[in-house]
Amino acid sequence: MSFVDVFIAMLLLIMGLALLVLGIFAAYFGSGKVRAFGAGLLVAGLVIWVITYVIRGPLGVDLGEVIYQGVLYIVSALVGAIIALLIFLAVLLKT
Repeated sequence: MSFVDVFIAMLLLIMGLALLVLGIFAAYFGSGKVRAFGAGLLVAGLVIWVITYVIRGPLGVDLGEVIYQGVLYIVSALVGAIIALLIFLAVLLKT
């Protein structure tokens, strides 16, 4: 599995997830036209996930492995950001 395959699969999966979550948020809390846009975002997120699954499956990219690696990358990035924030706050509070 090459870097480009993983990058494109992660890009599509994360974009689909973001659209899905934002669509749910907008459809639930919005009113009028915003609810319609939220439903559109929700559908777009689902369509991107289905297209990613259909296209990436036959090309030999194991989506389970991509999702596992993606979660691992995101968790490690969050841990690094939290540690950096704690160091920043410790320095800030000591001054």
